Amino acid sequence: MSDTLRQIKARRDAALATKQTAAERRAEAIRRRAEAAAPLFAALKDVEGELVKVSVLRQIWPEDFHTRDDHARVLVESLCGDPRQPSGVRLHVPGGYKRFEVEMLDDGTLTYVSARETVGGRPHVATYNHREQWLDGFYRTMAALLEI
Repeated sequence: MSDTLRQIKARRDAALATKQTAAERRAEAIRRRAEAAAPLFAALKDVEGELVKVSVLRQIWPEDFHTRDDHARVLVESLCGDPRQPSGVRLHVPGGYKRFEVEMLDDGTLTYVSARETVGGRPHVATYNHREQWLDGFYRTMAALLEI
């Protein structure tokens, strides 16, 4: 094999190794974020069958609130992150949405984000270093929405 072919093959192999390493890092980040968000999903599962206040349903869906399911599961608008291993949830709340998500910084540390998103406005974002503070925000949000 000529020297040129060897160099071409070495560069191709290095590019493949870099792609594999990047894919492994992405998979690890997804796994860590999903693992950190597990308590949020456990809390959400605990309340999914609880009743939502009628006044809340009326504010979120004024035209058809009476035809909506009145349990907390109806508040879940979408899951955030990887569809197979979500790292957060976006909830319907009066006037917009509330998002709770685990994000990873460039240095590999996890941060817990709570964002209040309004229609036509800039989101109000709170970032926490500790999961307990973040979960407390979720508990406060659900307390205001549910008939408990």
